[in-house]
Amino acid sequence: MFNYFLNIFYNKIITQIFLIFFLTLPVQAIEKTQVDRLVEVLSLKELFEELRSEGVAAGIEMLKEEGQGQQSQKWVSKLNEIYSSDSMHEFFKNELLKLNIFEDVESAIDFYETTFGKKLIKNELTTRRILKSELGKAEAKKIFNQLKYFKPNRLKVYQKIIGENHYIEDNVSSSMNSNLAFYQGYSLSLPSDKQRLLEAEIISKIWTNEIETRKRMTEWVMSFTSYNYKDLTRVELNNLLDFSKSLPSKRLNNTINYILDKAFEDQSYRLGQAFATLSEQGGA
Repeated sequence: MFNYFLNIFYNKIITQIFLIFFLTLPVQAIEKTQVDRLVEVLSLKELFEELRSEGVAAGIEMLKEEGQGQQSQKWVSKLNEIYSSDSMHEFFKNELLKLNIFEDVESAIDFYETTFGKKLIKNELTTRRILKSELGKAEAKKIFNQLKYFKPNRLKVYQKIIGENHYIEDNVSSSMNSNLAFYQGYSLSLPSDKQRLLEAEIISKIWTNEIETRKRMTEWVMSFTSYNYKDLTRVELNNLLDFSKSLPSKRLNNTINYILDKAFEDQSYRLGQAFATLSEQGGA
C-alpha cells in the first residue's frame, strides 16, 4: 500500500538558497529583511506552490492506487491543508531565522542576483512544471539518452555537479525519512484495537525498498538535470560546477536540505494520520 508513497512527494532538486546575516542592530529586523529578500530572489513562493500542487496530486493518486476512484472534497481539503504553500513559506522563514548561517554564505546571494543566477532559478521552476507531465518526463529521458550516447563529456560535467551537491544521496535519504514519518503517522493513529507496526518493522519495510528507491531517484535526478541544464553553455556549466564546489554553496545546501527534510517529514506524518482516519471511516 505504502510503496506508492515512496519517492512520490519529495523529488527535490532544489537550487541552493543563500542568506546574508549582518551583525548590526536591530538584528531581528535585519534578519527578516534578508530572509524576505531571498524569498523574492529565489522565487520560493512559486516553489512552495509547486510543492503544494505536487503533494495534493500525489495524495489523490495514492487513493486511486487503493481503488478509490472518487475523491471526497474533505480529503482534498485535508491535502491542501497539509501541503499549504503559505504554511511552508512561514515554516521555512522561521527555520532560516533560527540558523546563524547568514555571514557564512554572504557571497552566494550575489551569485543568484546575477543574470546567470536568475536564469538557474527560472530553469528549475520551469523544469519542475514540465516534468509533472508524462510528455515532459519522456522528453527529459530522451535528452538524457542523447547526452549519454552523443555528448558524454557534457554529461560528465552534469554528474560532477550532481555529486558536488549530493542530489542523489540527499533525495534518497529524504524520501526514506519521509516514508518513515508516513508509516509512523499512520500506525500511531490507528485505534488501539488495530494491529500496529512496530518502528523496527517500519524501518525494515523501508530499507527493503532502498535499492529501488535509489534506482528511481537516480533516474529522476538525471532526467531532471538533463532537461534543466540543456540550454546552458559550456562556460555556464563550468561556472555552476565551480560554484557548487564552494564552501558557501555546500553550507547552504546542507541548510536547505535540513529545513526541507523537517518540513517534508512533518507533512508525511500528518498525511499518515489523515490516511489512517480515512481508512477507519471506510474511505480507503
